[in-house]
Amino acid sequence: MAEGTSSGIALESQKQLFEAIHEKYAEATTDEFAEGYKEEFIYRPILEMLGDAKSLMELASGIGSAAGWMRDHKPGLEISGCDISQSAADDFTKLHNRPCYVWDLTVPLEVEQSYDALLVMGGIHHLVADLDVAFENIAKLLNPGGRLIMAEPNADFMLEPLRKLWYRLDTSHFDADNEHALSHQKLVNDHAHGLKPVDLRYIGGPAYFLLLQNWVLRMSGGAKKWIAGPALGLERLYHRLPGRLPFATFIATWEKPAA
Repeated sequence: MAEGTSSGIALESQKQLFEAIHEKYAEATTDEFAEGYKEEFIYRPILEMLGDAKSLMELASGIGSAAGWMRDHKPGLEISGCDISQSAADDFTKLHNRPCYVWDLTVPLEVEQSYDALLVMGGIHHLVADLDVAFENIAKLLNPGGRLIMAEPNADFMLEPLRKLWYRLDTSHFDADNEHALSHQKLVNDHAHGLKPVDLRYIGGPAYFLLLQNWVLRMSGGAKKWIAGPALGLERLYHRLPGRLPFATFIATWEKPAA
């Protein structure tokens, strides 16, 4: 598979940002409290959606904690990754002893291998420079009958205006010109490339921010041990709310029709 390249300002801006925050992001989002949140509210629903998949690529993988968890709980699953950051790709390979490619998914890829499942944890919203090319690449990377599973920030979230302001002001963690939250329905309408939605659920209340986003809230990781229990209890109650407006994130599964 050929490596996607670009000399565009947006690509260079994102590369520089992700290289700068890689270690801090990985540390904050893979501690025991973040992993506990992800396991309960994100990973286990995704594991169900993988079905009988034998191969999985994690897109915008970082160190590949999601792919690794899936392999640990689905023995025999062959994983790989891709990321725009060389540091992340190197760490993925060291951690999982599996390949991780350095790709820009907004540039057309020459596909030589395809997968039963593609998993992306908050990576699609970084591809807004060219979502259509990104989803064209995604469609090519999937085997017939394969599934794309994505967890992305929800543009229909009732606090979205505050999140937009947060992105704009916090330039050390966000590139507001090249990332934004996504509307699932708009993705379906504009970028499906023949993929069909088969599952959609909305998640993400107070504990989502306190346990997964504490690094951008400037909250120390050590504080998590004191708040994790109450925050998770509140989160379970919060997830009983209906609709999409209360929730920061959606988890969607799209399927490529069988040949």
